[in-house]
Amino acid sequence: MRKDYVYIGVLIVCIIGVVWGIVGLLDTAYQKQEAKTISNVQEIYEKENTVTTAVEEEKVSPNASFGLKKYYDDCSHFEYEEAELPKELVNLTKQEVEDYYDDWEVEKFSSKELVLCKEINGFCNEHFLIKLDDDRVKVYRFGNSGELTEYKNTDIFKDYLPEEDVENLEEGITVYGEGKLSSVLEDFE
Repeated sequence: MRKDYVYIGVLIVCIIGVVWGIVGLLDTAYQKQEAKTISNVQEIYEKENTVTTAVEEEKVSPNASFGLKKYYDDCSHFEYEEAELPKELVNLTKQEVEDYYDDWEVEKFSSKELVLCKEINGFCNEHFLIKLDDDRVKVYRFGNSGELTEYKNTDIFKDYLPEEDVENLEEGITVYGEGKLSSVLEDFE
């Protein structure tokens, strides 16, 4: 009978040991999971509360293309010209370019392309008036504010023109563009 108590005692100790081991393993697993959850929560909190201060702004490259676009109010024409990028604009941000050219608007901005736009009150320099002056056909150019300046004195004389052309030239013929100007002058020759 005494042996039975010893077996029962050993059996109880074994059962307690096994239970204790299982509880220990479960507790360790639970602690690891809890630590991982706390770590994840801390990461999320840090990401949400981190302010990014070092945002790299795009800057003008030394190889960027550069263009100037002018809009003329009085004739509603655009004039676009590509130019060499001024050295002063290299490595500037969009805001710095706007500050440097405060009377121009930045229309396109990237590290590879910069286009500035400006609105001008007046006419572009592509407007001409063809008129008879001293029995000879003369060409005048409209200035920005509408004033006329002599542009070209031709060898076309009134005496060799049909009456209808003379009447039109006495009133004045306005044309836009040097191509159109050449074409109209050729018609009188």
